Amino acid sequence: MTTKTEAGVQTVPAPWPTISVAELLMHPGNVRSVEPPADLLADVKANGVQEPLYIVDTHGGVPQIIDGFQRLAAAVDAGLEELPFTPRPVIRIDALTPHPENAREDLDINARFVESFRVEGCRIPVKIQRLEGGVLQVNDGNRRFYGATDAGLTHVPYEWEDDDRDAAGQFLDMITTSEQRKGLTTREMNQAMFSAAEAGAQVGRIAKAAGVRQKDVRTLVKVRNDETLSAAISAASGYTWTFENMAALSEFADNPEALAAITKAAAAKGADEAKVQWAIEVERVKRDKAAKAAAHRAELEAAGQKIRDIEELAERATAVSELRGVKAEEHATCKGQVWVFDDRRGDRYEPYCSAPGLYGHIAPESAKSSGTSTAATAAEVEAERAARAAVKAGNIDWDASEAIRRKWLADLIQSRSLPKATTIALIRHVNEALLSGTWGICDDLNKELTTEILADFLGLNAQQATHRSAFAEYAAKDPRKAPQLQFAAIAAVREKCANRSAWRTDSQHAPWTRTPTAAWFRVLESLGYPLTLIERSVVDGKPYDRAKEEPSASLLGGGDEEPSASLLGGGDPEAEQGDEQGDEEPEAEPVEGEGEDEQAAHDARPEQADENPEGEAEPDAEQAAEEQEGTEPEGDAEPDTEEPTADEPEVTQPDAESTADAETA
Repeated sequence: MTTKTEAGVQTVPAPWPTISVAELLMHPGNVRSVEPPADLLADVKANGVQEPLYIVDTHGGVPQIIDGFQRLAAAVDAGLEELPFTPRPVIRIDALTPHPENAREDLDINARFVESFRVEGCRIPVKIQRLEGGVLQVNDGNRRFYGATDAGLTHVPYEWEDDDRDAAGQFLDMITTSEQRKGLTTREMNQAMFSAAEAGAQVGRIAKAAGVRQKDVRTLVKVRNDETLSAAISAASGYTWTFENMAALSEFADNPEALAAITKAAAAKGADEAKVQWAIEVERVKRDKAAKAAAHRAELEAAGQKIRDIEELAERATAVSELRGVKAEEHATCKGQVWVFDDRRGDRYEPYCSAPGLYGHIAPESAKSSGTSTAATAAEVEAERAARAAVKAGNIDWDASEAIRRKWLADLIQSRSLPKATTIALIRHVNEALLSGTWGICDDLNKELTTEILADFLGLNAQQATHRSAFAEYAAKDPRKAPQLQFAAIAAVREKCANRSAWRTDSQHAPWTRTPTAAWFRVLESLGYPLTLIERSVVDGKPYDRAKEEPSASLLGGGDEEPSASLLGGGDPEAEQGDEQGDEEPEAEPVEGEGEDEQAAHDARPEQADENPEGEAEPDAEQAAEEQEGTEPEGDAEPDTEEPTADEPEVTQPDAESTADAETA
């Protein structure tokens, strides 16, 4: 038999409750004509009564001694005023002997189990039998015996086994008692904790008894005491709500729409924690975007800017980013400037010119009249509206996936212990990234956005994250975590470059971002990360369809799977070949912030190697941006709009530094 114990880690429980000697002597049933043995009397005079008296309350509220008459007599002779007692029979643990052939091989005496004894004592009696020679053997309750011992208890409640119970019957009892016991489900445990709180139990006591954090108990009580939140829990009663889920519900207590969306996900057939967490993250993204948009609007209103709904504008109104030959800062003084909510991004307003021709601006070619009506048909308007809605929804889902993915990465990096296979996989990924030279690590490792992501992965607070040079001081204290810390730096670079453009397959597709991002996601999947639907679409090279059912998350073995070396390169050969074959097609105009670093672009599009046969060095970001700006033909559109016009000129791949760190659309 294997016994896992944690002896020596717990403190001795609180002493027994006491009762006054005078109260016991008030009732004749407690007074017997007994003489305490001399050794007992001497021990009581020297040390007091150590063994509690077994006392029960009768129907009249009278404390009646069941066991302990000699100890009471000795206490009277010794002049004691208080005596320890117990309301049920107990026996000293050191008087017991565990069953030598207990059927349970692994008793699993874990910290939570031991803590329950320390806080509440042993609540279920062990069953003992007196064997030849006076041995008191534990026939049922060996796990409780060891748990109580590790918790520092001196006594446990007990029951006598039938005198005629044979050895065969003892083993059959082990089967029977196991079959007749069933632990509480998570939902039942939560209900019991809440009922205990209603009955007056303090948070600390509940947390210790249940083996959970006090923070979790407070969350449970808060949610169950709130009528709206409690109704949301009940509406999805078939789902087992975690403490994290309930804490998230509290965030949306004043948001009925968000609560309804989360509850719907939990109540759906086949709901699991991954799907509910997905719904929560989507609502968080929506909330955060709404807050940013409100703050931006307040800033604009304070500056005296005019804000309009898109429906209020005439057809000739044009986003400033689409005007030719004028930049946003130059248009700021235009009398026709108004601000319109950018529903594709959802977190800010963008400037429009209400009448470009009237105020001397050149509208895009698609907006000019060619002698025939250019008014869009109803179908075209609806298609445009649907496309914009799809972009907005996709961006929200991408941001939600990013939050889930980065939390998973942070947990992996901050884990105190990892399986050996996972550690080996991390080392392999780091070596591949550093030695192959295909990740653009040097270009992006020290960027501001990379630093922010890395600080989150390492769990640094705001003060610790102030200076990148101090990161090693705070994080590299345990040399055993070196593989995780090194992987954190690589992961921060890849996450910095995995921006929103990766999921797009419409006119704003960006293969130089999508291909290396897909490779990065395959690395994470090999480590056990369960891809979300939008991430899966990037890996599979398919358009993202939000209408599809989100698959349940399933871990893939914590790094046991051997990913190919190409996972850390720039994308698989087939994808690269496809890009090369399609080089004759004009590339879509990139949106602001949707660019990828130059190295990743080189990895994803190998045909560029032929464009620079002399091996000249690539220009740095600032230089490339200046050259692009200096050679831009007059009248060309600025490459910062999400929706290109029909007559848009062909553009080349964007430079990374001019776009990668900007806000994505």
